[in-house]
Formats: sequence, structure tokens, C-alpha cells
Amino acid sequence: MFGPSHRVELSMSDLSSRLQAFAASGTPAERRLARFFTENLNELPFETAASIAETMGVSQMTVGRFLRRLGFQGFDALKAALRGGAVSSAWQITDRIEVLRQDLEEGRLLAELMAEQIETLHRLYEMSNQPAWTRAVEAILAAREVFVASYQNIGGIARYFSEQLGYTRDGVRYMDGLNGTYAELLGHPPEGTLLILVDCRRFASKSRLLAREAAAAGHAVLVVTDPYCDWIDLERHLSLVLPATRHRTWDSFMSLAALLDFLVTSVVIAGGDESRRRTERIAALQDLFGDFDRR
Repeated sequence: MFGPSHRVELSMSDLSSRLQAFAASGTPAERRLARFFTENLNELPFETAASIAETMGVSQMTVGRFLRRLGFQGFDALKAALRGGAVSSAWQITDRIEVLRQDLEEGRLLAELMAEQIETLHRLYEMSNQPAWTRAVEAILAAREVFVASYQNIGGIARYFSEQLGYTRDGVRYMDGLNGTYAELLGHPPEGTLLILVDCRRFASKSRLLAREAAAAGHAVLVVTDPYCDWIDLERHLSLVLPATRHRTWDSFMSLAALLDFLVTSVVIAGGDESRRRTERIAALQDLFGDFDRR
């Protein structure tokens, strides 16, 4: 059907077409594997040939043979292709719309999504007790100025995070990048500064560049991202990485919003009296200028 290749670069639709072909006319094992791959594309980077073989009740040789039939020399080659854009977005659901509609009508789809979101919240709570979380909170409180940057459809979540963070401490600024230079950060002395860069797939082309340039200039950098990000410099960047998810419909940013909300809460608690005085002052200013209903 498809010959092996040492380097595979294909779009989501190309990979979906190949999987559909195997699902329709492959061997029984190939049909089962094709369906599994189609339904779990987002999770494949975190699987192995052995784990898939165990899940599907086939041998690792069968999984390896199926990968070669797809055009990959092994699981690492498939993962590289997925990182390169094959699953850049889960919005491309045309080929699954009938299955999704049936699952929605029978109540399975929303039940699965809700169960996963609950599980994600539990995993975020576990993350909040890890050293990486403590280092992130300490970096936010220690910085003289905090710059927040994000892109595309998650920019709204990041901007809201920066506004909430501004309630807890002074010197928080959101950068939308419209000036084309990020001079407010990169033209600024690096002492006491922190860049919080929020980005998830599909990754913005500027993210890697901004993180690299900020770190090179001496600014502290905290990257909030997902497991697909492969450019974090662990020696130069702090990082908070979202738990892996298995969304079957479209990319959900519930987990990102929850992580950022938990992070603000942690900063408020760790900030103690200083954060309390800041929030009280903001509340007094809101009352003074009358922007909010006081009932």
C-alpha cells in the first residue's frame, strides 16, 4: 500500500487518508491499529510500540510492521512527523464528524470530555506540589517586573492571566507583540525581570525566538506550554508543562486556563501580606472609579 520512508513529512489530512485506507482494506490487525491511531493521534507521542501492542492485544512486531506500511521506519519517526505538524490542530475533524455526532447523541462524547477534564484537574493539583511549581511561584514573586507574552487563540487566556496577576503584585505587563520588536522587554535591563511565555500547539513561530532572545539577554524565562513543545531549554528556562490529554474533538484550553488560575492563587498565598495589601488597594480603586456594581 505505502512503501517505507526514512523521512516522512505529511499533513494531518495525508495521515488521516492513509489510516482510513488501512481501516477500510487492511488486514484485521491493521484495521484495528488504524482505528486506534485515528482516535488517539494526540496521545501517540506519549505511547510506545510496546504500550500500543499491549493495549491492542497484538505483538510489537505487528505494530512495527504497521508503522512501516504507513511509511515510518519506527515509532520515533512517527513521533517526529507528529511534532512536525501532523497533529498541529485537533480542529480538523471532518473525517470523524459522523462518529462524533453519534457519540454525542448517545451521551458518550461529553461524558468522556468531562471525565478527562476532572482527571486533568487532579493532575494539575499534583503538579502544584512539585518543585517546578514552587520555583515558578518564587520567580514571579522575586521579579521586579513581569512580562507576559502569548499568541493566537490562547492570547486571550494569557492576557486575562496577566490582569489577574496584576491584582497580586505590581509591575506586570502583557506584551501583544504588535510593535514588532518586544522592545519593552528586550530593550530593558534584565536585572529583576521575568518573561512568562504562554504557548501551546499550534506553536507560534515567534515563541522559540522570543524565549531564546530573552534568555540570551539575561532575562529570566518561564515557559507555560504542553507536552508537544520540544524547544524548551531546561538549563535556561523554567517551565510548567500541561498534562497530556486525549481530546477527540478540538483542542481544549480548559487545562491551560486552570493551570494559570492555580498559579495566580499560589502567588496570592505565597505573597502573604504584600499580596493582600495589593488586592485591597485594587479593590479600593475599583470602588473609587465606580467601574463595578457595588450591590
